[in-house]
Amino acid sequence: MFPRRTIHLTVSAATLTAALGYAVPAAASVRYDAETKSGYADAADVRKAFGWSDHTLAARAADLAFSHDFWTNDTYSVSCGKGSFRIEHQSEFGRFELTDRVVREPRRGGSTGYGESSRTAGFRITGPYAGISGTSLPPAVGQSCPEPRGPRVTRAELVSTTSGWSLTVSFGDVSRILRSGR
Repeated sequence: MFPRRTIHLTVSAATLTAALGYAVPAAASVRYDAETKSGYADAADVRKAFGWSDHTLAARAADLAFSHDFWTNDTYSVSCGKGSFRIEHQSEFGRFELTDRVVREPRRGGSTGYGESSRTAGFRITGPYAGISGTSLPPAVGQSCPEPRGPRVTRAELVSTTSGWSLTVSFGDVSRILRSGR
């Protein structure tokens, strides 16, 4: 039997790679439709994701950014002369920057206005305003071998494909996944 190893090829932009690896989804109560890229993130879910208090969220709410990341990963069985091994190849990747609106509600016992007497209730996500995506070529016969098992790829066979997406919220350089799916 041939040894099995997965080699991760770096084919995506650094921002997407970072987007895929930072956290587990914070809350299943976030309502989000990946098709329309719209929904609602409750303030409690965002606070929990960052570990913030009500006051910190209120102070930073306007500076939060929501995005929808998506990807397709293909797994190939590749040969370069001395045995076969597996390669995970990211064939499609991208991101939509999402439009959001802070939803506020009056505090208990407060006036009906929206100054100090209101609190951040959540974020209405209304869809994308910008996006970027890309594709990359899979391993192919004749290319340089990505492992020291021979000079050239002699066989490349698609074994499986998985696709996924995530709803992400960011504050500065810190990002958290709120919801994800396949």
